[in-house]
Amino acid sequence: MLKRGILFQGLPKMEGGGGRDITYLFLYGLSRNVLCRAKIRDMKREWREYLLEKADRSAYQSTAFWKMLKKEEKKCARIVLGLVEDLRNCDDGRAEKAWICLRYLIRSGYRQEEAYLRERKEIVFSALWELAGEETGDLLLRSSRICMCLIMAEEDHREIRTDRKRFLFEDSIKKTEDLWNNEKKTERSGSLGERKKELLYIIMPFRFWMNKVSAGGAGIGKKQTKVLT
Repeated sequence: MLKRGILFQGLPKMEGGGGRDITYLFLYGLSRNVLCRAKIRDMKREWREYLLEKADRSAYQSTAFWKMLKKEEKKCARIVLGLVEDLRNCDDGRAEKAWICLRYLIRSGYRQEEAYLRERKEIVFSALWELAGEETGDLLLRSSRICMCLIMAEEDHREIRTDRKRFLFEDSIKKTEDLWNNEKKTERSGSLGERKKELLYIIMPFRFWMNKVSAGGAGIGKKQTKVLT
């Protein structure tokens, strides 16, 4: 069982100390993944209802986040949130059951990423960033795929060599935190389309920076860092 890791402590900051909370990105990735939603639909009804009740008592109730999901995606995200709450806050039995289910969802929905991590002797963060892909134009999905890779690498005791793209990834997490935690903007802008417009304004500087870095070429660091926290 994963006892202390990214899902507990968040993503460690490059400069050390504290951590970035990836819970919302984690929920976003699994709820938007077609294969994960299919697996969640196959869960027993009683367990789904229990997890939905757990989610209702969770502290993760950002209006901005939940309004970005469609009806089925929202329900799936709430079920996953219930699993996360059990993993973090319940006794060993329920926590272990929650982790087994979460692990199953991650590896079922992200098979390409799992195969990539398994086949490489050395993993560079910039390679993960490229694997996550930019062709979709959805920075949230791209960042959530990175989170899934980090969780799988952590469980498998794989090392990730950090480079410049790690800074870009952390910047994207910071921008999504700003988006989902800004409740005043949420009250003024309620529709999904309006929320996506706000997201576009937030990530545009990030994409401009990313293009400049790509043109610059070399990474800034070669030190190997364990993903395990």
